[in-house]
Formats: sequence, C-alpha cells, structure tokens
Amino acid sequence: MFLVFIAGCADSHVEQTSGHETIVLKVAAAANLQYAMTEIESKFEESQPAISLEITYGSSGQFFSQLSQLAPYDIFFSADTNYPQKLVEQNLIAEADYFPYASGQIVLWVPEGSPLDLEASGLQILLDPSVKKIAIANPRLAPYGSAAVEAMQHFELYDQIKDKLVLGENISQTTHFVESKAADVGVLAFSQVCVPEQKNRGQYWKIPTDAYSPIIQAGGILKTTSHPEAARQFREFVLGSNGQKILFRFGYSIPEAN
Repeated sequence: MFLVFIAGCADSHVEQTSGHETIVLKVAAAANLQYAMTEIESKFEESQPAISLEITYGSSGQFFSQLSQLAPYDIFFSADTNYPQKLVEQNLIAEADYFPYASGQIVLWVPEGSPLDLEASGLQILLDPSVKKIAIANPRLAPYGSAAVEAMQHFELYDQIKDKLVLGENISQTTHFVESKAADVGVLAFSQVCVPEQKNRGQYWKIPTDAYSPIIQAGGILKTTSHPEAARQFREFVLGSNGQKILFRFGYSIPEAN
C-alpha cells in the first residue's frame, strides 16, 4: 500500500478482523524501495497473516526528521546508513536493531523517444545543449541525490551543469519529473527503472560505481514501537532468502556488511 505521511497519525495499533487480532506494523521506507517493497509486503503478509504492514514512502532525510520527533513508526528502511546510525546515536534505535539490508546503484535515464544517446556519451550527455533540465533527488534529503552529485563531481561536470538541476523531494518524484518531461534526463535509482513496467518507457545507462560512494541501505527498529516482535519478524523476512531474492530481482545487491 502507498500512503502519504500525515503529521500526527495514530500510534501503532491492533485491528480486530473476523474475530482475529491483526497487528498493524507501521513502516517508513525510502522511496526507491517502492517496487520491491510492494512485493515484499505481499509475500510477508502471506507468511504472517496476523501482521499487516502499513508502508509510507518518502525521502530518508524527511523520515529522519520525523522520527527524531518521535513520529509513530515501528521500523525504518533508509536509503543510506547515515540516518539510521544517527537514530542509534539519538537512542531511538538500539544498536542491536540496526541492520544493513541492500546496496543500490544509480543510472542516467531518459524517456522513450528522447534523441539523447546515453550509450555513446554516458554522463557527458549532460553537457549537450539540448539538455535544459536534469532531475535528481534533493541531495540534502535523499542519498541517491547525494550519489548523483558525487558522480557529477567525479566526472568534473557538476560546476558546468548545476544550474540545470531540478530537485525532486525523493527519487520517486525525480522519476516523475523525467517521465512528465519536466526534465530532459534524470539520475535515478536502478531499482526504479529495471522493473517490467519501466523497461519500455525509456532507456538507462548505469553510472560506474567507482564514481560515487557505495549506496548501502540500512534500517532499524524504533525503540518506541508497540510491536517489537512483529517488527523483528519483518526485519528477518527482509534479510532472509525470500526478501533478499526480491531485492536482488529489483536491482539491489546484498551489502557486504549484511
């Protein structure tokens, strides 16, 4: 399910369904996870019918701010390691409940019909005069946006193209900017473009991984959760073979730390 965060939403709770209690687990997940997490949600709920997931997608930075103010989530899946580690430092996540779960990549992407030849030019295509707007996730909020800036700096392009940048609140909004042609090209998460529904909607070029720091994604169980056991069950499912196979199929790799 896809929900928009509303400040002051209700605490984690238990619902009564057909005479059975169902635990509702509130999950804060980085936007790049939406495709993979939708399938993980379905498989997990099949295996654990007493637990229902309520997943909100957004930027990791915004979730960090909300969780620092005790927003009512049970478990957090960030697009980096930095934000969950900061929550550990704030004593909001126990060290034992912090976990890396995936490693991501960034790609350059243009919609179907674009005249830009990514294979021939790679990131240098951003200097093409026809490229007026370049969409990336806001690097102050989204780790995939930080990686995009780092890659541009690696290729010594950033200073030449920084005025062309259009910042999405998260990687999903960044994808929308390019799909809607509000931008000519975008730097997106590989997980956003390798899914079947996107394969015929554009073309991508994988940005070399040595051009940016590894995007290790980590999460944590909040100490404020009312359902620590259910949260740990979900964590183990994501880290287990079923969850990791889904993440791999959606373009992620298993981080060395996991």
